[in-house]
Amino acid sequence: MSREEELFKFIREHHLGHGETLSFKCPHCSKEVLVELKALEGDPDMIEVYWGKSPEEIEDKRKKAEKEAEDI
Repeated sequence: MSREEELFKFIREHHLGHGETLSFKCPHCSKEVLVELKALEGDPDMIEVYWGKSPEEIEDKRKKAEKEAEDI
């Protein structure tokens, strides 16, 4: 099973995607990486994924993506 399939299975089994935040150790530098999963409002089978070094960085990335989507 590929890494992508493993992640998808993990998300499905644990019902993640409704604003869940997970943390992982980077396999290269061992720093903590945060990954936030959030289901889209109109389609709960689609998940937005944001990652960063802190919750603040993730929030900044989300706001930037929302602004870019509004500008389109």
